[in-house]
Amino acid sequence: MENNTNELIVLEQLPIIKATLENLSVEIKEKVDRANSLVVNEETVKEVKQVRANLTKEFNELEEQRKQVKSAIMEKYDEFEKIYKDNVSNLYKQADADLKEKIDNVENQLKQEKQEELELFAKEYFSVNQIEDIVCFDDIGLNITLSASMKSLKEQIIAFCEKISSDLKLIEVEEYKDEILVEYKKNLDFTKSKLDVIYRHKELDRLRKEAEEIIKEEQEEQKMVEKVEDIITPPKEIFDDEQVLKVTFTIETTKSNIVELKNWLKERGIKYE
Repeated sequence: MENNTNELIVLEQLPIIKATLENLSVEIKEKVDRANSLVVNEETVKEVKQVRANLTKEFNELEEQRKQVKSAIMEKYDEFEKIYKDNVSNLYKQADADLKEKIDNVENQLKQEKQEELELFAKEYFSVNQIEDIVCFDDIGLNITLSASMKSLKEQIIAFCEKISSDLKLIEVEEYKDEILVEYKKNLDFTKSKLDVIYRHKELDRLRKEAEEIIKEEQEEQKMVEKVEDIITPPKEIFDDEQVLKVTFTIETTKSNIVELKNWLKERGIKYE
């Protein structure tokens, strides 16, 4: 027959302490009321101070007794608590831990069996949709719990496979399909993969055009220099090297190139206007 736990633990002394304090409270209230009724002025302030000091002294004495009572009570409670833990709470807690472990073992086994069945189901659908090289079971992100129905979980697998299959069809008609597929395998996000590849190509085109412009400018500068050299250096069979010539020509280039040309003319000792 089970014990009535409402009667197993009884505290006997607290009501007695409470009754004593209630009786003491009546006396304290009378003293406090008398103290509060005193008129405080220059003539009575000394007397009121004494009343206040007496109340403080009584309070401090009672506080000391309260602390002693608390210490005594706590000492007894500590003894009781140790006995309680050894004979009651530790037994319940150990039983709870043992039962939890057994329950967890069974539930984990059930979830493992559930997951294995779902993995096999997913593998078949991966094969049917020809996506086994693209995704794995963990990519589905199933929350496999005992309360989740197999029907619901399998529907999620089917929906996942259909989405992947649909995305792959969209990728197949894209201009940069191979590059998009590489990105898609990383994130399984068709839109993001496509935008990433398009952005990369735009950036490559921009860099290529910049490089071509630089090469073109360098070639134009080289042509200009060669033209100038051709103009200011006549054929040896017509003119003597020491003969002074006057040549007029027009150039079109950047300010920096003009400065470099001017310095080059100075270095050669060539007069210019």
